[in-house]
Amino acid sequence: MLDNFFKELVVEFKSCLSKNKHPFKYMTLSTIDKDLRPQSRMVVLREVNDNLDCIIFTDSRTDKVKQIENNCHACILAYHPKKLLQLKLNGKLYPIEDPVEIKRLFQKVGEKALKDYTTLSSPGTPIATPDHVDYGERSQNHFLALKFVPDQWEALKLKRPHHLRAIFFKHNDWKGQWLVP
Repeated sequence: MLDNFFKELVVEFKSCLSKNKHPFKYMTLSTIDKDLRPQSRMVVLREVNDNLDCIIFTDSRTDKVKQIENNCHACILAYHPKKLLQLKLNGKLYPIEDPVEIKRLFQKVGEKALKDYTTLSSPGTPIATPDHVDYGERSQNHFLALKFVPDQWEALKLKRPHHLRAIFFKHNDWKGQWLVP
């Protein structure tokens, strides 16, 4: 039963890439700042590979990038409100540095979204009004792809007569253990 539960979780998680408006598409990513405080923000899941590594896109000047330079540990939290399913993935977050992979991923950025990576000022820079954002050329973008490598998945599914909660470890070939909900 536990192995089947994990397989179902993986199928549900990966389905967000093909189903419009799937709630796992937008997840909370938490990193640790220099003062050892957790910092959370919403990110868009772009890809999930066969070994469950996740790809997200960001501006290379964001705080999260500075944070992972000091501490690459991160957590992704996703929730499916209709299925009452919460997934928490712990792991490490790394910038993708392979030029061929960067080029492949950059080609997935839509024309409208590309603008988000071309602001002249860094994300989080104070401005007078939302109209005071200046943009550079497409070729002067600050696109960065990040790879999240999970080493632990924890799931909680609310249901009757018993909620289901389990934890799974990569170092153990994703074998898991039931937990008290």
